Amino acid sequence: MKKLSYVFSFVLLFAVIVTIAGCSSTVSASEAYVTIDINPSIELVVSPREKVLYANPLNEDGEVLLANLDLIGLNLDDAIDLIIAESINLGFIDVDSDETVVSVSSICENAELGETIRDRVKENINQAFMNRAMMGRAQDKGFTDEFILEAEGYGVTPGFLALAKSVTVVDDTILLEDALVMTQQELVEILKDAKQANKEVAQALRDEFIAARQLLFDEYLPQIQDLEAQILAAEGDTTELEAQLEALRTEFRTAVQALRDDYHTQTEGLRQQIQTQNQLRIQEHSEAVEAFMNQMQTRREQMQSMIEQFQGQSQGNRP
Repeated sequence: MKKLSYVFSFVLLFAVIVTIAGCSSTVSASEAYVTIDINPSIELVVSPREKVLYANPLNEDGEVLLANLDLIGLNLDDAIDLIIAESINLGFIDVDSDETVVSVSSICENAELGETIRDRVKENINQAFMNRAMMGRAQDKGFTDEFILEAEGYGVTPGFLALAKSVTVVDDTILLEDALVMTQQELVEILKDAKQANKEVAQALRDEFIAARQLLFDEYLPQIQDLEAQILAAEGDTTELEAQLEALRTEFRTAVQALRDDYHTQTEGLRQQIQTQNQLRIQEHSEAVEAFMNQMQTRREQMQSMIEQFQGQSQGNRP
């Protein structure tokens, strides 16, 4: 009986370990993709434990905003406070403005977690404004009618379409139609891998890069598809056709990689300009920001109820 008890205990322990491992795997696969629009626009990937795993600009002002911010690994509340503080220092949030609204979207395969992260981002933004006695609030991001119609045409949410489009910019092997059938977590992993590969293209060059890349797609993809069709239709030996296909694919990949390398080199050349722009904006707004901060405690006492009322106003459309 004692031996049987040991066996039962081992089986129970094994079951518990498997259950924990399974839960851990599920949690790790549920990371939220977040966008924050102030005027600078940025994207974040946030873990269930509210750690920032990825941060990237979505426009040129976003590049200036993130130029001197290292958000990776920070707790979400600390990261959001830094984003708001830097936006103030750079003048993207005007200390003299009557009100400031920050738009937030978040998607996640775990819908409940996605909503939780979105709410936490908004709470942290509101708290950052409250701490500085500023009339600012976060709201759910509202997409344009055109973007919503496009998303509906693909059968996805606007938030997912935004994520898919972001992935096609950083990964030259994925077309939009490919990205749209991937899972949200697969897309998030591609974003993180692309960041580590450090082959980014500056926002100022992005449209030009995408147009040049599309020309390569238009040149090579029909040829590749034609050879694939010939191989499928062939009844005899396809060795020569397969060799042609592989050679064409290699030529295509090489051409696209060379294009990205060229634009990445140009991007590296722009880094100093972005840093300079960052410093110039800080200098330009430093006097007004310092005066504003010096009066912060007095304003907080006077305006707390007004800010709470402003932040309690209705939210925008959810993604």
